[in-house]
Amino acid sequence: MKTVIKSSDKFQHVLVLCGWFGGWWLLVELLNVSKDFLPNPLEVAQRMITLTYDPLGAGNLFVHAQASSIRLLSGFGAALVLGIPLGLLMAYSRVLNWIVSPIFELFRYVPPIAWAPFALFWFGAGNSAQAYVIFTSAFPPILINTFLGVKLIDQNLLNAAASLGARTWTVMTEVALPAAFPLIMTGVRIGLAGGWMALIAAEIVAGTGTRDGLGYLILQGQMQLHADLTIGAMAFISVIGVALDFVLRRVETHFATWKV
Repeated sequence: MKTVIKSSDKFQHVLVLCGWFGGWWLLVELLNVSKDFLPNPLEVAQRMITLTYDPLGAGNLFVHAQASSIRLLSGFGAALVLGIPLGLLMAYSRVLNWIVSPIFELFRYVPPIAWAPFALFWFGAGNSAQAYVIFTSAFPPILINTFLGVKLIDQNLLNAAASLGARTWTVMTEVALPAAFPLIMTGVRIGLAGGWMALIAAEIVAGTGTRDGLGYLILQGQMQLHADLTIGAMAFISVIGVALDFVLRRVETHFATWKV
């Protein structure tokens, strides 16, 4: 029964999307809207198909998607490596929490895109600058959710592990981390979504300096007045974002039993 319901939901989603695209196509055709202002979905799809073999800037569509993905993995990976351990340690150490919290509170309220000009000054118009912008977006939700995930654990559970002779590191990795895993994954998913959006913004701010990335395609569509290119790149960004979130949800489901 569950399988039937899930299949039915997916079918309904497909129907709804087809309805939206059909309405878009009818609106453009009936009102005779200029292609430069709003192309129909078929024209957008045709442009993106052409881009798979006709290069623009540093390469074709997949080259741009690969460039953006590498930048995302760099910044998001750094946020994971720093955010989860630091969140665990801050939840355990009042002194560390007291030291880090003031500067973190100031840091997390600065919009990620505001860091873009400084990142360009510090690292140049390359992958490092854009990875840093991603880091500023992905790091706060990962750290906060890790911290809260540990703080919300039943203290009796941690005390029981400690009373059995478990060292602090063992309690953190084998008790606290599994128990906080669901909330940590929520922070990871939020961080990934924010990092992906921040990346595209950083690529647009970087301008034509890098000549690759999906943000570069949006900028080129704007500069050349090719709305089909801009909309197509935006749609491709959405597809990749949905795919990345799907992967994280599968990971979360796979490790759903990894808890105390």
